[in-house]
Amino acid sequence: MKVLGLLVLFIALPASVAQSASFNCAKAKTPLEVKICREPALGKADEALAKVYQQRLRDFPIPTFIKDSQRAWLSMTQQCPQFEASNSGDTCLGLYRARIDALNHYGNAKIYTDYGKAFSHEQTTLLLYEKNGGLWLDWYGDWMPDAYRPKPFPDGYLAQDGGALTAKDGKYAIADHDDATVTVTDDKITFGGEYGMSLSARQGFLHGDYPRVK
Repeated sequence: MKVLGLLVLFIALPASVAQSASFNCAKAKTPLEVKICREPALGKADEALAKVYQQRLRDFPIPTFIKDSQRAWLSMTQQCPQFEASNSGDTCLGLYRARIDALNHYGNAKIYTDYGKAFSHEQTTLLLYEKNGGLWLDWYGDWMPDAYRPKPFPDGYLAQDGGALTAKDGKYAIADHDDATVTVTDDKITFGGEYGMSLSARQGFLHGDYPRVK
């Protein structure tokens, strides 16, 4: 996909394939690219994703974050045809729709980081926005390589998730993360509690203040 930075080699597809996609289907090579060109709904989702991705590159305060998170998402999504065939994971269309939804929400998100605007996927990016009538928080970063088979990003371990914020004693709690209390102001997000919010045994915790980027 041109806008997603894939290297697409020349290969001819049957004339019956769908042509709705963000790239030239005559050059589709990977299983995901072929699937996009064969399935009209997925092809339209690919086009929609390309449009909102380009829009976020233009208007997001930290465009490098958009590029980096798209690269991580695409690396994961390349496996969806195999997972879908074996009923062992999310469908490709479901992954595309979720990514489109996220990028649409990022257009109105407040951004908090521990690095200012000098983006690094080894540090933390927080995105706060309204979703389903309430506040939602996404977190991304704290990447580290696999010590047993170190490879460059996006291989390795990446904290990439999100959850609804629920009011709790004047602060907030995050679903499935009862170990932390979260204080939200216009200027910063603070993870309180003894250790903050646990990411994983490898990546540790989010703790303390994350100033807002404007």
